[in-house]
Formats: sequence, C-alpha cells, structure tokens
Amino acid sequence: MDRLAQSRVASVLMIAVGAWMLLPPLALSLTGATLASILITGGFIAVVGLIQMFWINALPSWLNIVAAIWLFVSAFAYPTSTGAAWNQAIFGIVAFLLAAWDGAEISEVQREHHSLA
Repeated sequence: MDRLAQSRVASVLMIAVGAWMLLPPLALSLTGATLASILITGGFIAVVGLIQMFWINALPSWLNIVAAIWLFVSAFAYPTSTGAAWNQAIFGIVAFLLAAWDGAEISEVQREHHSLA
C-alpha cells in the first residue's frame, strides 16, 4: 500500500474516532463543560480527518494531534464517570497515534513529491 493510501486509511479511522466520541454523551447523559468538550473535540477530530482525506498537507494531522492530547487531558480534567473517562483517555491515545501516523505519511508524500519536481 502506498503512502497516500495509508494516509487515507488513517484519515478514515480518525473520522471514526471522532464519530465515536459523539456517541458517549447520548448514552451517559453528560452535561455542562464535559459534554461541550467531548462534542467539540470529537466533532473537530472527525471534520479534520475528513479534510485530511482530500488535502495533501500535514497540517490537519498536527491539528488532530493537539485535539487528541486535549481529549486525553480532558478525561481527567472534568468530572465524569470512570467509564467515560477511560473511553476518552483510550480514544485520545488512539487518535494521537492515528494522527501521528497520518502526518508522517503525508509528510513523506510531500517530500517525495518535492524531490521529483
């Protein structure tokens, strides 16, 4: 599988992670800052993953790294159930790894493209 295809797989997985983060508030009746943080961060990760699929640039991946770090930190910054906190923490780590992989692949695609020019 070439680097661009790997980046697209990572982007699709980032969209899935973002979408997954939109589901816990429906099942756990979260409120206030916790609810807002999860919805905004999950939506951001999904939208930026979608943008990364069509834009060959590493910036969206690096933005998702920042969002993934926030997702992890916010799991412990806001009061929530233990299950919700673990869900956020685990998916924060998953999002971080996927975004780093996606960013590395896109950076290599850009480097290869510029070396050919």
